Amino acid sequence: MIKYLSLFSGIGAFEKALTNLHIPFELVGYSEIDKYASKAYSLIHKVPESMNLGDITKIDESILPQVDLITYGFPCQDISLAGLQKGLFNTDGTKTRSGLFFDALRIIEHCKPQVAIAENVKNLTSEKFSEQFKLVLNSLSNAGYNNYWKVLNASDFEIPQKRERVFIVSIRKDIDTGIFQFPEAVPLQKCLGDLLEGDVPEKFYLSEDKVKKIEFNSYHKEKSRIQARGEICDALLARDYKGAKCVKVVCIT
Repeated sequence: MIKYLSLFSGIGAFEKALTNLHIPFELVGYSEIDKYASKAYSLIHKVPESMNLGDITKIDESILPQVDLITYGFPCQDISLAGLQKGLFNTDGTKTRSGLFFDALRIIEHCKPQVAIAENVKNLTSEKFSEQFKLVLNSLSNAGYNNYWKVLNASDFEIPQKRERVFIVSIRKDIDTGIFQFPEAVPLQKCLGDLLEGDVPEKFYLSEDKVKKIEFNSYHKEKSRIQARGEICDALLARDYKGAKCVKVVCIT
């Protein structure tokens, strides 16, 4: 059975993938700093929250057991087009949130899993971050791993959403056979309506006031983005229920 360590766990998407693929694994621990995500993780995967190792920067890798698989979707805030794009380092040389990659690397170097899988936004592979992406790959190579990477789109794998992400599959050099390949795209046969619930409680609907705040937002940067897109809902954010500010919506009947 695979001994598995989950870093930057969120609610455990990698774990759910293993479960869906009927791949047996033993979770040795997960690392999630957000208390709500940690609670959701424990409920979804039926494990005690005591297994949460917490803040990755405070994990003592010397006490971690040997593991076979590590997954780490390290933070994208400083790489994403939606952020300030600082990259992995601040101007003073300190790590950004996205620079927490190096804490994952520290743990990988100690635990030496057979396989480590990273996920991040497509922009990491852009020309702007080409040197930093090379640093990521070279660091993993120096740690003893052959690296295979590719930008995958969720819509190519039966999910009705255009969501492009880069995946890095690192296989320890002493066991790598060189036969790894990313899966081929499959035809999309579902639409969003196939995944939405038909009967949704009223509390989950945006109020008229919130809808108007989205539609008539005055924030210059977002307003320009809306105008460029036209009458299309570009992205409704999870935080919009608090104070909608990012998109213009139209009535769809």
